[in-house]
Amino acid sequence: MGTSQQIRSRTSRRDRVHDEARVLGELTVFSRRVRADAREVHPDLTYVDFTLLRIVQDNPGVLAGDLAEVARIDKSTASRQLTALVRRGLVQRTGAGGREGKPLELTTEGRQVTARAQQAQQALVADRLAEWSAQDVATFADLLARYNEGEVRSA
Repeated sequence: MGTSQQIRSRTSRRDRVHDEARVLGELTVFSRRVRADAREVHPDLTYVDFTLLRIVQDNPGVLAGDLAEVARIDKSTASRQLTALVRRGLVQRTGAGGREGKPLELTTEGRQVTARAQQAQQALVADRLAEWSAQDVATFADLLARYNEGEVRSA
């Protein structure tokens, strides 16, 4: 590799590292914004609460033991949050349970709260993207999906 190619390669690597750091920074801001928006949508529910409600909604009959894995949170956190959601009457345990626990489903109130939250969150996203072209929104959605589907490689 010639000297100019080596310089371009180093510059390209530095640009990539810089851009990866920018992505991390933007994801941090995005995460804070999503959490703050969740509090605006329903001040009594946390972002983790909404996450668990969505998982139960999308996977009726999911077992409590699987929630932590799907939500990518600690099992004790999932258990504590789930107990609070059951106490609030948003989630119920159904059927016979085995070692993994009883299947979960949303209650009527849980479905209503989740639907209202989704509508409010969708409106916030739509408002934020209002000035974007349809193509930009589609590209953004595709890139986020690609990022979220990717597996982390061990170093």
